[in-house]
Amino acid sequence: CLVGSEMCIRDSNKTVTCKSTVRGISGTTTKIVITQTLQKKNGSSWTKYGSWTKTFNSWYAIYSNSKESLSNGTYRVKTVAKVYKGSAYETVTAYSKTVSC
Repeated sequence: CLVGSEMCIRDSNKTVTCKSTVRGISGTTTKIVITQTLQKKNGSSWTKYGSWTKTFNSWYAIYSNSKESLSNGTYRVKTVAKVYKGSAYETVTAYSKTVSC
């Protein structure tokens, strides 16, 4: 499967938009569970700043979320996708590029 993780920040009100795209296999993938985690850089590590999860009963999914009033710093979005074939699944993780505000 293919997993994409993107984010952008509107500087006017420091609103972040997070977008995850997951493409499984048509006719084979039965369900996709996406967990998006907005992370903020804290020294050399990353801390959780928000999280969203949604289930899609499809082989293809696009999931977007927004968060307002960010504090100054550097952010990224972590996308974890569980891609199901029946009761079996694989887990794929992708990170967006970092963005600062």
